[in-house]
Amino acid sequence: MPRKEAKSRKVNRTQKTVDEKPEKRVLYKEDPMKNITSALMVLAVLSAFGASGALAQSSQPAAKFTAAVSNVSLVPMTSGSMPWTTVLTTTIKTPNKKDLLIGGSFETALYTQTQVRSKNGTTDTSSASATLEVRLLIDGSADVAYPHWVVYDKRAQTLSATLGGVISSCQDLNGDGIIDVATECVVTDEMIELILETMAAHHYNFVVANLSSGVHRIELQCKIGTASIAGAGTSSAMAGVGRGSLTVEQVRATNLPDGITFLQ
Repeated sequence: MPRKEAKSRKVNRTQKTVDEKPEKRVLYKEDPMKNITSALMVLAVLSAFGASGALAQSSQPAAKFTAAVSNVSLVPMTSGSMPWTTVLTTTIKTPNKKDLLIGGSFETALYTQTQVRSKNGTTDTSSASATLEVRLLIDGSADVAYPHWVVYDKRAQTLSATLGGVISSCQDLNGDGIIDVATECVVTDEMIELILETMAAHHYNFVVANLSSGVHRIELQCKIGTASIAGAGTSSAMAGVGRGSLTVEQVRATNLPDGITFLQ
């Protein structure tokens, strides 16, 4: 005969006997595949936030040409000095060791002003100079591209003059009938001023040899330096950069040891 389920009996507070069924327990087992799936989702989210830059670079396809072009002025007219400053940037991915031909084109603007003032045959001199230099950074280094830097535009201007002055009034102070300009006349300074303001387009080709594979950042930088010296007159100088372009092209050099000759 089938075995009947055992029942327990207990007495409640009313002194009545009641039947109590045995307690049933249900055990839940964890699904290992569910845990693995959750862990993979967490790792995917962390990778998306932490490695987004690396994924973006690795996904950039290899290219033979790239460029950055500006249709607006890059550096306003500046006096004094401006340190190396990046004005144009681009990236290129090379599949293996490649040579790069990189061109930088700028409209360069120079302004120089010199003024001299003197009288009674004295000499006065004023000078002003402005220089605009350009270099390339390859992955943050200035020593990869050749030449390492070039002078795109420079002007040194000097103005010197010996002047007699302007006679504004005279008086015969000693009554001898002779006017001595040096002692009996009021003489003011004569002035000569020279201002030159020019803008012209300049271009230079830089070369990078045997660049390793990968994504490379290329920056075109400018530096400005001006100086001015004046005596009795005045002087000033400024320089700036107008529109410009940065072009990068992968090339194949001739079958020489390196295909490129550098003179240092």
